[in-house]
Amino acid sequence: MSTAPTNAVVVVREAMKAVWWIKRDFRIYDNHCLWDACKKGNLVIPFFCWEKSVLNEGDYSSFHLQAQWEALLGLTTNLQNRGVATRVVIGEIVEQLELLFSKMPFDQLYSHQETGNLLTFKRDRAVQRWCDKVGVDWIEKNPSSVIRGGSAHQRRLRLKIADFRKQAPLEIPELRKLQPLPVEIIEKGPDWEKLTSIFPKFRGFSYNSNLSKIDESSALKTLDSFLNDRGIEYSGGISSPNAAFKNGSRLSSHLAWGTMSLCSVFNQLDKRREELLDSEDRGKWNRSLRAFESRLFWRDHFIQRLESFPEMEEKSLNSAYADLKYEDDPDKLQAWIKGETGYPMVDACMRCLAHTGFLNFRMRAMVVSFACYGLHLSWKTIHQPLAQMFHDYEPGIHLSQLQMQAGVVGFNAIRVYSPTKQFLDHDPEGRFVKRWIPELEKRTSAEIANAEKSIIDGYSPILVDLKSRAKEMKSRIFEIRKSVGGKIITDKVLKKHGSRKPLKKRKGVVENKRQMTLFKTFGSGKT
Repeated sequence: MSTAPTNAVVVVREAMKAVWWIKRDFRIYDNHCLWDACKKGNLVIPFFCWEKSVLNEGDYSSFHLQAQWEALLGLTTNLQNRGVATRVVIGEIVEQLELLFSKMPFDQLYSHQETGNLLTFKRDRAVQRWCDKVGVDWIEKNPSSVIRGGSAHQRRLRLKIADFRKQAPLEIPELRKLQPLPVEIIEKGPDWEKLTSIFPKFRGFSYNSNLSKIDESSALKTLDSFLNDRGIEYSGGISSPNAAFKNGSRLSSHLAWGTMSLCSVFNQLDKRREELLDSEDRGKWNRSLRAFESRLFWRDHFIQRLESFPEMEEKSLNSAYADLKYEDDPDKLQAWIKGETGYPMVDACMRCLAHTGFLNFRMRAMVVSFACYGLHLSWKTIHQPLAQMFHDYEPGIHLSQLQMQAGVVGFNAIRVYSPTKQFLDHDPEGRFVKRWIPELEKRTSAEIANAEKSIIDGYSPILVDLKSRAKEMKSRIFEIRKSVGGKIITDKVLKKHGSRKPLKKRKGVVENKRQMTLFKTFGSGKT
């Protein structure tokens, strides 16, 4: 029998209402935003906004539109199968949050901690101001090792305590226990035809079946096929643009768009290692899995670089190179984009990229090297056109690699890739070149290898003399690198953005040798 006073007042607290702002986390498994929102609130609104400013930005392309469309469709289907409706709208994020708040005031806003371009950086600041104004608690979830606003040094200190990438993935929450959304809140969003018709840059764009499908189900299948079949050839098998389509993990797009978490990949990787303990192929598998794991660890390092320097898409990480002179000839830029430079390996790579959205790391480095050193195009000039072609566009990785390959970071090795050597080393039979350059289909490997020294009927003549042009650009870079001012600034940049603490330099030595670990990871040998 109750002993409570008869005049006691029972206070009924209204259930917390939470909005899950879907960004680059199109998944229900190991999703910290969804998990916490369901744990703390009885009513959760999955909310996605096709942001006009983001879609109209110069680094956003039809490849990215299709990736997000597929990822969103897969996510909303998974939610619907579990009795959860969504709200999908078009507009700018602050005005759409304001509209949603007017229809149903909410207490918390959950979102994935995104390290995007400068536009999304400024947008997030605007969202924070709006949340502060209306009293909404904005909670950004981050299962990676990237620290919001932090430096490489702070990230290293955090990793000494705990590596959040290695924590156990979260299960799918009990979604059926959530309250159903009111009818006036539910929005299915535009269909494909309407979405593409709204934006002039996408009008007439048809679905591209050559791109990898991006949704949670496809991500799981891709990871499974890599860890149980394709991945055994990863070590030593991804330098060739032919073999990389099979031997590479092909997870980069899924990680970029969030249809799979990094924690999930590490978790499955560890399980696979346990399964291989008694395998006859254990040694070969372990070499490949170690190489793959190393690249996974580098991901956050580069993303942290952009996180600590959001202006990196407009400014060199190393200000000593801010005034480095480039020609930025628009005709040369277009020839490079179209794959009409007269250098078969470069042209094949650019055409492949424009068709499939994928290219292995070594070939990505080569086309950037050729553009910057051979064509004298600034990394800033090629940033957006190249970002548009990368189906797996991750701003932090993309911008870091552009500046590194362009030689303007200051403490990495200067590398000028020879297209002819890359052809002879990684496509000696000409399968890749002939597939993407039909003009050379009937040519011999010898003719293709010597294309820059001769004229081939029906194929573009060479645009520039790479050797002399590269020598000129390297001279400009080394002049800055060897200057007193350049060394002082580079040392400061290394301390803030380098992967490790700098070693004491011997007299006359500029490079930090520990930084070379990166290049040993991404490909050794002559370039």
